[in-house]
Amino acid sequence: MHRVAALLAALVAVLPLAATASESDTIDLAFLRPHRPVIQQSEAHRLIADVNVVREEHGLPALREDPRLSRFALQVAEEMASRHYFGHTDPDGVTFDDRIRASGIRFRFAAENMAFDQDEAHANQAFLSSPGHYANIVDPHPRYVGTAVVAAGDGEVFFVEEFGS
Repeated sequence: MHRVAALLAALVAVLPLAATASESDTIDLAFLRPHRPVIQQSEAHRLIADVNVVREEHGLPALREDPRLSRFALQVAEEMASRHYFGHTDPDGVTFDDRIRASGIRFRFAAENMAFDQDEAHANQAFLSSPGHYANIVDPHPRYVGTAVVAAGDGEVFFVEEFGS
């Protein structure tokens, strides 16, 4: 199992783990240096700043942080960390659409970006390099964003961006 995590970490460095919300694959993870999940709030705020830099470069309005979306993102990141999986669909088959509906959060537009990477700079670069994630960042529809960053191991960190309008 450690070889799987090592291979996964190597793939993340070259081809970051990223999936669009329509994908249903779930990846099981085994952490190389696990620890209790730790929320990294300053990294979550950096994600928002990075999203807004890109939006500004494209003449789009900055997204405002929505506390409901940030709580939702945190629930997603903590669940992936505690259940050792990565994906927009959990091991029980619960999808992004299922989760957002169950949350009671109502938006006309909703989208989700997630990455499993070593730090915020690498995760942000993964989002910008992935056509589906990049499209969510520069989409003109969202007005709000919520982010969460949860470390489950040394250099084994979940990054979640939730978009809504």
